[in-house]
Amino acid sequence: MNKYVYWISAAAVAALGLVLAMNISIRPETLAQIDFTQTSTPEEIGKLVAEKLHLEIKESPVLLLGVTPNQIEDLELWRGFLEANQEPGFKYDVVVVEPMLPYVEIFDPAMRIEMKDEMKRFVEGINNARAQNLRVVAIVPNIYASQLIDMNPVHRLQDEHKISVMSISVAKFPVTKEQEAVFEPRCVVKGANDPDPSGTGTFGCAIQNIARKTYKQKFEDGKFAATMEQTSAKDYLILLNRNPSSK
Repeated sequence: MNKYVYWISAAAVAALGLVLAMNISIRPETLAQIDFTQTSTPEEIGKLVAEKLHLEIKESPVLLLGVTPNQIEDLELWRGFLEANQEPGFKYDVVVVEPMLPYVEIFDPAMRIEMKDEMKRFVEGINNARAQNLRVVAIVPNIYASQLIDMNPVHRLQDEHKISVMSISVAKFPVTKEQEAVFEPRCVVKGANDPDPSGTGTFGCAIQNIARKTYKQKFEDGKFAATMEQTSAKDYLILLNRNPSSK
């Protein structure tokens, strides 16, 4: 009788552990790089990123910076990052922007190449620059840059064209458990029966997993809230929101 009680108890504990894992820590697992912080401008976050990833930047002559389209604060964050990253051997000599993104004129002069539709031209540009020992940074939609999304342009660069790339993507995030239900991109766990036609389910899960760590924070009026975590060896995810103002 005791043997049966033991196995029933073990099964119950395992089931409880699975439920807790699904609700508390949704894969993919990530590694904290910048703890939750709030600043007056997005540029300040960009400077923190440049400082935190100083050595990683030096070892990454090809860098993709992802943004949420139509969100100027994401671009302002990367403006602060590039302004802070001016040291010889770290600075990016060639700046490429996705022309479909609004507000990219803040990076002029910059080359305009559609990464997805002009991949051949993009690759040729990178190879030509590297042949001259020039470093290349491209500012593109986050769904192109994040290595959490299968078969997107960054994977084509690495898999088809054998170009090593570091990616840092910026995304918005839910600030309450209730917002998760309507937040895009949705979290879809691989292997689940839930369809994921856009292929961004894992990206959505990473956002949700990191965002859950911020829900108990006190968000200051009108400031920018951010945190950064590493999702793989050469891929990073920044969550950035502008807090609403009560005035």
